[in-house]
Amino acid sequence: VGVGKALRDTGQAVERMGMRAQDNWIFQEKICRHRALMNLFDQRPKLRPSVFVAPNASLVGNVSVMDESSIWYGAVVRGDQSPVDIGGKSSIGDRSVVLSASVNPTGFAAKTSIGDWVTVGQGCVLRGCTVDNFAVVGDGCVIGEGALVETHGMLEAGSVLPAGGLVPRGEVHGGNPAAFVRKLEKDEIAAIEKKAEDVSMSAKKHADEFLAYSNTYQLREQLGTAAGKI
Repeated sequence: VGVGKALRDTGQAVERMGMRAQDNWIFQEKICRHRALMNLFDQRPKLRPSVFVAPNASLVGNVSVMDESSIWYGAVVRGDQSPVDIGGKSSIGDRSVVLSASVNPTGFAAKTSIGDWVTVGQGCVLRGCTVDNFAVVGDGCVIGEGALVETHGMLEAGSVLPAGGLVPRGEVHGGNPAAFVRKLEKDEIAAIEKKAEDVSMSAKKHADEFLAYSNTYQLREQLGTAAGKI
């Protein structure tokens, strides 16, 4: 390991000496090596073109994200043990972590499934669970293996839904462990779709500010070529 590092450092030093001699100082510019999309052996994240992935988010392995969904800043979606599926118009909030599991102690599927029009708040942890369509997971929630949030279910901020837990359709649960709080009102149910739509529209605005993944080096080469022709 030490010899390999020494060779790499020596090569880098020689390269920089040559660039200085050519009056090329491009090596001083800071380029982040973070990869928003990362293969894991033969498993690669699959995204529809309309998906927004923040530049410092991470999607790893067997991950599928459908149309107009968004993965926000600092979020991690890791499908390294089982698949992670995210439906359309859904959002994974800042710093949230979505994981799969190799084995589910409850006997349910170990994969993590997030439906359509789902809003997952900031700082959440979801592992080997299922969140059905039009559900809302509040900020800072933890959902364990085999847990299920049914359609139009809502988990209050800071709640913990343990392994095998259930949030039935149209109910609000909260606390640690999460327990029934109340039924959702009709206007609250209608607002779930609007909230998901608002997040999707916001994601489009953010997406307009960024280049496609990993194309920066190509743009740099094109600019350098164009500058040489002037």
